[in-house]
This record gives sequence, C-alpha cells and structure tokens, in this order.
Amino acid sequence: MPWKNGRGATTELAIHPQGSDLSVRPFDWRVSVADVVEDGDFSPFPGYDRTLVVTSGQGMELDFDGASAPQRLPGPGHGALFSGDWLTRGRLIGGPVKDFNVMSARDRVHHECEVVSGAPVEFVWEPGAEVLFCYCVSGTLVLKMRGSSEWNLEPEQSLWLQSEAGYAGFSQLMVMPHSRGTLATVVRLRHL
Repeated sequence: MPWKNGRGATTELAIHPQGSDLSVRPFDWRVSVADVVEDGDFSPFPGYDRTLVVTSGQGMELDFDGASAPQRLPGPGHGALFSGDWLTRGRLIGGPVKDFNVMSARDRVHHECEVVSGAPVEFVWEPGAEVLFCYCVSGTLVLKMRGSSEWNLEPEQSLWLQSEAGYAGFSQLMVMPHSRGTLATVVRLRHL
C-alpha cells in the first residue's frame, strides 16, 4: 500500500481491528515492512507511538526536528521508538534500507518491540491480555510454547498469536535463533 505521504510503499503484515485503515477507520495497531530508497520526511501519525527496526542495508539516521535527539540506526537490528506526533525525517547512511515498523494508538495500546539475534529470549505471555507478533527477517527462528506448541519461521514469515478472551493464565514462550545469521523481531501489544 502507498505511504500516507505518497513517497513510498509499505507491505502491511497485520492490522487490528481487521478492516481498519489510515483514515476512515483508524487502527489500534499495525505491523509492516517498507523499502526506503531515498532520504525524506516520514508520514505524520499523531496519537501513535512508532518503532522502526532496520532489517537490511547500511542504516539510517532519524531526525525529530528538535523534539528529541537524532537517532542513528547503523544497520540491521538497530531500532528506535518515537512519537508519530514528531516531525521525523530519515536520512540513509549508505543506500536503500528495508525496515520493520510497529505503530500503536497511544491511548488504546502499548507496544514493545524486541530484536532477537544471537541469543534466545524467553517471554511470559498473558494470552488474555496481550498479542504477540513475531517476524523472521533472516535465518531460521524457532518458537516454543512450553507444553503446547512449536513453530519454525523462515525469512519473511511471521506468527501472530492473538489474545484469547476469557483466558486467565500465563504461557512461557521461548524465541530462539536457529542459525548464525538469524535476525527477528518480537512485538508485544497490550490493550490499555
């Protein structure tokens, strides 16, 4: 889909609620990937918090027009959390990049995005209260839910574990890089 400002395109991986969009039916949260081929201004998203993680290329620098110190993301696995209210400009460090993006409506959803590379990460997931979204950038990612399920993700595959209404327990989820070059993200989304 085209960027809100018309200067590029995004591949939407997931959006909630289903049928939401960027104007008429505002979303609670959205996860996407994008190719950035030139320096430029980001589309404004007032009321949303954003996370951007570089997934390929030599990185980029984000400037927030004085709202916060600039952030340099020098290549894959480097990310930044920032406000969609800020006037944001991206400057490519050494050519085009691909990035992974999370946006959540600040007054309805809190999100955290963790990069997984090198070492396993263990989460305690509360299915009745939060959604997990895992995305494999490169390599192979193995996810194991203790006593329940196991998934293998290859590059550009994702796993969306939705919250289960009425569920009153916790689950342990182990997220493990299964190859030397594995890079992945795990997003936790909790409705407020």
